[in-house]
Amino acid sequence: MSIQEDIKKRFVRLSKGQRKVAQFVMDNPTTVIANGAAEVGRMANVSESTVIRFCYAMDLSGYVELQEEVRNYVMSQNDGMHLQRSHAANKLSQSSFGKVMQGDSQNIQEAIQFINDKLIQKSSKWMHEADNIYILGTHHVASMADWLSHTLKTLRSNIKELRLNSDDILQQINNMGEHTTFIVFTFDKQIKDIQTIVEIAKMKKVKIIVITGSAFSPIREYASALFALGTKSHSSLDIAPVLVSFLHALIEEMISQDKAQYEKYQQSYEQVESNVLFLDAAREKQIF
Repeated sequence: MSIQEDIKKRFVRLSKGQRKVAQFVMDNPTTVIANGAAEVGRMANVSESTVIRFCYAMDLSGYVELQEEVRNYVMSQNDGMHLQRSHAANKLSQSSFGKVMQGDSQNIQEAIQFINDKLIQKSSKWMHEADNIYILGTHHVASMADWLSHTLKTLRSNIKELRLNSDDILQQINNMGEHTTFIVFTFDKQIKDIQTIVEIAKMKKVKIIVITGSAFSPIREYASALFALGTKSHSSLDIAPVLVSFLHALIEEMISQDKAQYEKYQQSYEQVESNVLFLDAAREKQIF
């Protein structure tokens, strides 16, 4: 039974305030996914506690589970629409690679609905204003963390990539402070080590941006901002293009905070890189 069907079944047993929440959830599912309980309460003209009581009335553990149920419902609706679009798209492309790319495009479109725009703006501002940005990713997302680190280094200084097996990781964590932004990728099931690191960072008042595959990530309680880019049905291959697109958007949002500043730094970086390449080539030819 979908969340929509369950709400309709229980509707008559809900209180007046909870019915307002129920109606809002049915009419605005993507808004529920992208916003917290307090904001949904404000828009539904009820208190945050009424939203939480509605979740309990639906036999849910809390607002996060409501978001997950609504997300699953929206995804199931989108799957039906996707089948219709795929049928039309077959006229454009019958190739296997074309179908894969169309699927990636669909996953990106779906992810857009689940992302809180205000949270993106807040996260990009933290990145812009940070004295230092630390980045951590493990296993199959380590390459994404590496890509983000190298890209940010072309735009600003003090970018540091953490590695769990590094000898100086404790020293790196100790160097963090309230003017630090910490970007963490957690798509792995076993994240005990990351959880410990994030818990320490939280105590040091670090701004923690968590990018994960599920809203139920155990480190959500330590996150200053959390972005869930997939569902249980998505594989790492499904999430990869969504993640790249999301990171691109996050970087562009950071650049928009002061475009002239970032363009100036990028030009300076490219000039230094060009000089280094020239010197390396010159040394090989023994000009010096």
